[in-house]
Amino acid sequence: MATLYEFLGIEPEASPDEIKAAAQRLAKKFHPTKYPGNKRVATRFKKIKLVYNTLANPKKRAAYDATLAKKMAKIESAQTKSVPDAKNNISHKPQQNQVLNSAKAKTKSFELDGSERIIYRAKIHWIAYLKALFLIGISTYFLWFNPSLLSTIIENLNFLQGKRQYVNLGLQIVLGLGILMLLQIIFQQLTTTLIMTSQGITAQFGLFSKRKFRMDYIHFEHIEIKQSLLGQILDFGTLKIRGKSGGNVKGVGGVKIHISNIVSPKKFEKRLMRMIKQSSYHQI
Repeated sequence: MATLYEFLGIEPEASPDEIKAAAQRLAKKFHPTKYPGNKRVATRFKKIKLVYNTLANPKKRAAYDATLAKKMAKIESAQTKSVPDAKNNISHKPQQNQVLNSAKAKTKSFELDGSERIIYRAKIHWIAYLKALFLIGISTYFLWFNPSLLSTIIENLNFLQGKRQYVNLGLQIVLGLGILMLLQIIFQQLTTTLIMTSQGITAQFGLFSKRKFRMDYIHFEHIEIKQSLLGQILDFGTLKIRGKSGGNVKGVGGVKIHISNIVSPKKFEKRLMRMIKQSSYHQI
């Protein structure tokens, strides 16, 4: 067991209801009455109660989170010391270096500090592609694959009769918009990165002229989530993050990060609030 959260099979930002549900699920699975005389089960059942009592109590949980943050800081410090020696290029801990290098590769050329670890990486939702492909598909279908069906529709609608050229022009415009939307989404996917690390939020935009923003947790001010009805059903939305003046931003203070079509924006918010809370304990 690495952490109490892992013992219950939940995330560190889990709500009190999620903690209770996880503890009840484990308690039913390892209840001593199901395994009479099994000392290992009885011991595990007691541990479940102890873990729940710790995480269900706000003060005990806060104290545990603070202790956990200090332990993670020590691990990060140990990882920093395991960086290969510049003279002989030999790593004292190759497995940890492989983890760090793999993490850096996933950040799309981000240069993180040696003590920094990736907590969460935001992803673009597939719905963004679906919107563009729908416009492209419906316009190409009527223009090239089944123009006879389009003719039938025009003949049955009085206000469209004799206006075939305008309908075709409208479909061509829809096709162009769909292609532009698809190119925009592909560009966003390739050039936009939003990462939550152990030290702050890092965002990068652009392909040739890259813009990189860094916000330490102590400079965080506000996060806003916008979700449509479809976004609530399919779990995607727009993230707007604002930092206080004086943040670690090149040239300006008060960084603003705005990214649309993000997968699970509320999950990102929960993780962010947890990291800010842990950071505040670490500062004390």
